[in-house]
Amino acid sequence: MNQLPTEIFDSLPVAFFRISTDGIVKFINLEGQKLLGITNSDLVMKPIELILDKNSKEIFYEFLNRLKFERQTQPCLIDVCTSKDSIKKLSLYGKYLIHEENIQLIAIESSTDTESKYSYKQEFEDISNVAQVGRWELDLITEKLNWSNKIYEIFELNPADFQPSYETFLAVIHPEDRIHVNQAYSKSLIDKQEYEIEHRLIMGDGRIKWVRETCYSIFDPFEQPIKSIGTCQEITKQKELEIHLQESEKNYSNLVENTASLVWSLDECGHFNFLNPAWEKSLGYSKEEMVNRPFSDFQPSDISIRDQKAFRKFSLDGEIAKMGYETSFLAKNGDRKYLIFYPTPIFNEKGDFIGSHGTANDVTFKRNLDNKLEEIYFELGQRQFAIDQHAIVAITNLNADIIYANRKFCEISKYSRNELIGKNHRIINSGYHPSDFFKNLYKTIQSGKTWHGEIRNKAKDGSFYWVATTIAPIKNARGEIEKYLSIRTDITEIKEADEKIKSLLKEKALILIEVHHRIKNNMNTIYSLLKIEANSQEDKAHKTILLDASNRVRSMMLLYDKLYRSENTDAISIKDYFPILISEILNIFPNQKNIQTDIQVESIEISAKILSSIGIIINELVTNTMKYSFQERQSGKISFSAKKENQLLVICYEDDGKPIDSTIELHSSNSFGLNLISMLVKQLKGNVHIERALGTKYRIEIKV
Repeated sequence: MNQLPTEIFDSLPVAFFRISTDGIVKFINLEGQKLLGITNSDLVMKPIELILDKNSKEIFYEFLNRLKFERQTQPCLIDVCTSKDSIKKLSLYGKYLIHEENIQLIAIESSTDTESKYSYKQEFEDISNVAQVGRWELDLITEKLNWSNKIYEIFELNPADFQPSYETFLAVIHPEDRIHVNQAYSKSLIDKQEYEIEHRLIMGDGRIKWVRETCYSIFDPFEQPIKSIGTCQEITKQKELEIHLQESEKNYSNLVENTASLVWSLDECGHFNFLNPAWEKSLGYSKEEMVNRPFSDFQPSDISIRDQKAFRKFSLDGEIAKMGYETSFLAKNGDRKYLIFYPTPIFNEKGDFIGSHGTANDVTFKRNLDNKLEEIYFELGQRQFAIDQHAIVAITNLNADIIYANRKFCEISKYSRNELIGKNHRIINSGYHPSDFFKNLYKTIQSGKTWHGEIRNKAKDGSFYWVATTIAPIKNARGEIEKYLSIRTDITEIKEADEKIKSLLKEKALILIEVHHRIKNNMNTIYSLLKIEANSQEDKAHKTILLDASNRVRSMMLLYDKLYRSENTDAISIKDYFPILISEILNIFPNQKNIQTDIQVESIEISAKILSSIGIIINELVTNTMKYSFQERQSGKISFSAKKENQLLVICYEDDGKPIDSTIELHSSNSFGLNLISMLVKQLKGNVHIERALGTKYRIEIKV
């Protein structure tokens, strides 16, 4: 809060002191100096205890503490020593100003308590009239509210006709502010703290007044409030001016914040100290990134040197850039921005240059547009040249008569431009396409759509050529079709190559069929010969070897047949291969009808090379089961599963027959089949685990 001028306190008819909370004198008015018989310099900035009688020092400092913590309102009676070495008895009335951390004291020479009390009240009224501050007291025991004359004056009420009370006081407050005032007062009682609040009063004729109210309360030893004391000061003119300034500032701020113009200000060194949001939109830098930095930091180096010189001249003569100053800035993304500045210099009271402010317009779009138009004219010429090197371009009217033909069109059709202009496109019709083909073409473009297709045309010399064609309608501003633009690409060589490829593929298909039959027949012959030879053997070991070999050939025959029938020869689904392979292997053995199978295979595609090795492994597993595990049994069960876990193909094979001997290991077995399994799994960089319990279980893991 602002302190009142010292002249006001010097005009008071009572002694007035302002001291710090630790007792240092900061001000004595003229009446106080007269009372003590001293000058201002005798005591100011010195401890007040210099004038206190030794018996009054303890009383005085206790009084100060009560003022700070208990809001003491009872006067303090002390003895002071004057300059004439006489003792005066003074009654001190004090108030602790929280915001200033000062204590204000009014000293009255005391003769009797009654006289002192009367003098103080009269003195306070005098102070109130000078400071335009009213005082009120609310006795919370009797609920009696007392107002000073100034409050009646502020509220425009007659003391003879109006009995103040807390309820009638609230009634005068503006309805929208009552709850806030009541809450502030209630909270101050709860927190035992003083409060200050600004609120409105509504007069009898509807006028609005603004007042600033302060209050503190006194509590008994049981911390119950017994009295509230406050002040009330009218601040209507101040508040109206404040509101007006706030509205003006808000309107100006909204204008500056929302305008598309770039608003700025610089200090005397050319550093930005204000920028509106339009700068961020223009340059991409936030206000925080630009403020307190020189404008030259955001310019190309050559422009920066030039503009720093111009800024120094402008600081001496503000007329230099009166008509606007065009310059360049660099955006955050590196783009060049063209700005026109309209600056105004700022001078202090002495006429010294202290900065400048103004607006700027971003004319980048106009500058870039001018540059772009030049580029476009050049680029169009280059595009036309490039198109003429490759594309066949023609424009026709609505009757399909040619009104424009580029050089490439003349070159491929063997017609000159004069021979083509004005002629219908039928001039190059080869007769290859049926009439419905062109009916569909014209129906498409007449409906406003673009047509794409391939057309065989006939040149002037009778030769044929193929073109990939796009025909699009060209519309006017009203959306009406005015002409058609066709762009063609010569694909004659591609079409001829395509026909040749089709012929070769047809030949290849016939060759593949023949090769397949021959390979299949040869493998079938080998299989049959091995079977015949096996059946002719009396030696059981030889017969077994030949039968095993025939089974392996049959496994390869099945894989080959799958590869031949598959559209994708690089990979085959194991779901289409493993179940059939197991079934085919079991069919070789006479007791296969009594064998139950539980086969579960996920749909996983694997390369033919890996699948061939896995097929041989499965052949060996099934064959070993049928030959050894079920050797002395007529029935049994085989379980097989294949699935993908992470990047591994996991194959589990299990039978419930006689377990494989615990002394047999895959890598050191005398069995060719088990050695073959171990070797193939190793080649596939996999692992195989064997469990021997109620049968034999294999778990094979292969990375795929």
